[in-house]
Amino acid sequence: MVWNFSVTDVLLLLGIGQGFFLSITLPILTNKNSAANQILILQLLLSGFILLARMALHDAEELWIVQRLAPLESIIFIFGPLGYIYLKRLLQKGQKRFKLPWFHYLPALLYLVYLLYLGTYSNEEFGQKLIQGYFSDGFFIAELAAILFNLYYWFLGILFFLKIIKKEKEQYSFEQSAIFFVRVLLVTSGVVLFAWTASFISVHIFNVFLPVINYNFVWITIPILIYIVGFFALKQPEIVRVMVTEKPKGRVRELLNEQGITLLKQKLTKLMKDEKVYLNNELSLVNLSKQLNTSTNNLSWLLNTVYNSNFYDFVNEYRIKAFVSKLEQEEHKMKTLFSLSMEVGFNSKSTFNKAFKSVLNETPSSYIKKLAG
Repeated sequence: MVWNFSVTDVLLLLGIGQGFFLSITLPILTNKNSAANQILILQLLLSGFILLARMALHDAEELWIVQRLAPLESIIFIFGPLGYIYLKRLLQKGQKRFKLPWFHYLPALLYLVYLLYLGTYSNEEFGQKLIQGYFSDGFFIAELAAILFNLYYWFLGILFFLKIIKKEKEQYSFEQSAIFFVRVLLVTSGVVLFAWTASFISVHIFNVFLPVINYNFVWITIPILIYIVGFFALKQPEIVRVMVTEKPKGRVRELLNEQGITLLKQKLTKLMKDEKVYLNNELSLVNLSKQLNTSTNNLSWLLNTVYNSNFYDFVNEYRIKAFVSKLEQEEHKMKTLFSLSMEVGFNSKSTFNKAFKSVLNETPSSYIKKLAG
């Protein structure tokens, strides 16, 4: 076998090296949320092995190499379930040991058995049948099943992510770094899956082979996903922390009578207006409820029912009002808008801009122009 290192080979080699490097360094980097990291490390190792096999298959000149390495292709059915498990363990407290039943891995097992069966043919017989298209139906069914299977888990991940975003707004006054991390992963994997689907339809329905977007494209993009994981894991290791707590089943809140509502509103107003607790950029539902000497369920119920708001919007409205006050005092002429937003409790430019537009229905720059005029 002769190795001809093309651009594709270089990308694959970089992805392999990155994957194995991260699988070794992640356990050393942090010990937080180790259950989620275990799944991530498993995915990185599987990616490394499958990319090694892909390189060998790409440059293979002998059929026996194809027959022996082909069973590794069954891993394509494992990435979907593992990715969903990783999201559950990473983002939601109480899901540290979340698992999927065995039947979620049945497609991978069936495809593995089929590929092992192909290895029972002699080299000559395998080559003849391959040229004659004897295995075409099997590969067609396998690829279609792999696309649908991975799209299914990607869709489950999207639904879970939207649920997490809603819960985050109920419990936090800031957007955590894991949210952006997962959003990037979901968008990138979605692009790959839909490109793969387009290629499949183009080839099998319109008989048009796309030179760039094809089955091999899926394997080339795996290193890209590994690079994304590597970037965030090394630059922002705090993404491995648990984010959102699931509400307990059964009774979800204590009932507040009229006197209790009045008293809680008075305490909340004092903390927000007099003590300005919103200036803490890590303020959360949990620590605010402790300062109010009440439960998170009571505070959440008060915000939702009495103030018709969630925790995220309630706190950020105070921050925007404080920011506007600074603008009116012309502090923006001496400091940047971002530094002013940090002073009133925001910890990111994107969160500030989103909150500002939500409260005042315009951008900070347009508001300043209007204020100057």
